[in-house]
Amino acid sequence: MNSPVAPTLADTKSSPLTALPTEIIYEIFSLLPPLSLVRLTRTSKFLRTHALTDSLWARFVRENVPSRQDLQCYPAESWRELYISLHPYWFLARNKLWFSDKAHTGSNLTGSLVLARYDSRRGCIEGVRLLAKQGIHSFESWEWDHQVIIHTFNPEVSLHVDDPVVKIDGGMYAERNSVKEEILMNTGYTRGVRSKLSLCHGLTPQEQNEYMALWPPRIVPAKERVRNDSQQLFRGTGHRPSSLLDVSENTFRIRKWVEFGGMGAPLGIHIGEDIMTFSTVPEEYYIPTKEKPWQGIWVGDYSGHGCEFLLLIQSAVDKSSGGPRASFETPLQHHFDGSDLQGRRSLPVERGEDGSSAGRLEAIKLTGDPNVPRGEYTWVAEDIGSGGLLRVAGEKMFKGARVVKSLGHCAARDFRDDQFIPAQLIMVDHDTLAQYWQDFGHVSFYRRVDIDQYLRNPDVPTAARLP
Repeated sequence: MNSPVAPTLADTKSSPLTALPTEIIYEIFSLLPPLSLVRLTRTSKFLRTHALTDSLWARFVRENVPSRQDLQCYPAESWRELYISLHPYWFLARNKLWFSDKAHTGSNLTGSLVLARYDSRRGCIEGVRLLAKQGIHSFESWEWDHQVIIHTFNPEVSLHVDDPVVKIDGGMYAERNSVKEEILMNTGYTRGVRSKLSLCHGLTPQEQNEYMALWPPRIVPAKERVRNDSQQLFRGTGHRPSSLLDVSENTFRIRKWVEFGGMGAPLGIHIGEDIMTFSTVPEEYYIPTKEKPWQGIWVGDYSGHGCEFLLLIQSAVDKSSGGPRASFETPLQHHFDGSDLQGRRSLPVERGEDGSSAGRLEAIKLTGDPNVPRGEYTWVAEDIGSGGLLRVAGEKMFKGARVVKSLGHCAARDFRDDQFIPAQLIMVDHDTLAQYWQDFGHVSFYRRVDIDQYLRNPDVPTAARLP
């Protein structure tokens, strides 16, 4: 803590705060957000000295990088300098998990999320893709039904650190001092590919309506949503925050294009411009708990489409839905609009008579394919408790696993004629699930992914990270 400065006569007359002991002032200031501390530095020399206490600013940095308890302020000379150098982009590292509105990523990049982290070696925030490949697998008949084919699944999950999607270097905001401007990032190792990041203005629930294209979709839990359609490719200032207080910390956009140049200098000719909107998921919906052991981020085997990442949400049985089919035909925005996020979080999860978890388990695609895109259900088990139990598996591969009723989501290419078909969810353990697609006659697998392990130690081999 900095040495206290004795208050002057003018200080003590202007505010009783200055008459408090130094320790009490520090405790009060430790409860304030960064912008409030900045304002205090402009009031008096006495309060400025306390507001510049470096340990206060160390807390702001550490709150945004919770996985790094050993963090130092290097390469900055102080915690305050470090915090300011990457302000207002710390939310990227704090929320860590990001997925985009791109319908599907193509065969080479199918199954990619973006994980954001603070790189203490270079003093920057990077967002890199988390990729999944199917790995070596085999096909075998199912002991319970020899006409059904089982696809074994050994996914290879890794971070693609060589080509970051997001890279925020220190001082980027200070150079422009405007939350409305897009910032050019030092990304894209392919020659000529450029990208800019822009901050977003989040819409309140009152500003939304059922006809508005939003990101993320309403079935995905989110604290904020933004518009997902713009004839001007989001160049208008209405899509961007008007001030620092208006910045959405749950969404951002990236604009990419190819720029031709000659003799080492760009000519300013843009080709193939594309813009992606990214959103995050509140941690309480993907961190497993004792009451909700199945929820989390999972990777699934989608045969010819490759691997895809899913968000599994576990909640209480929706007894007002009128049955599983009715719940799919009714919009789910009442579950996840901003005004009801806290209410959904408090829903209790019931226990079955045998002590197993009950309630609804729904799988939402965070990455998609040409048939069923991201932001859509891939399957839903309306009740994983006694109400949905079909049997307890006795065959060797799934021995002891509970098998419950579920509905699988399928569609023709470009998401045409989508429908929910009968399926069975095989609950192998809290890190492994299997889905029996009855109409297709095959079983596919899903494996849990612990994203925090990749952020803590990105160099750990893939096999050591999967449960």
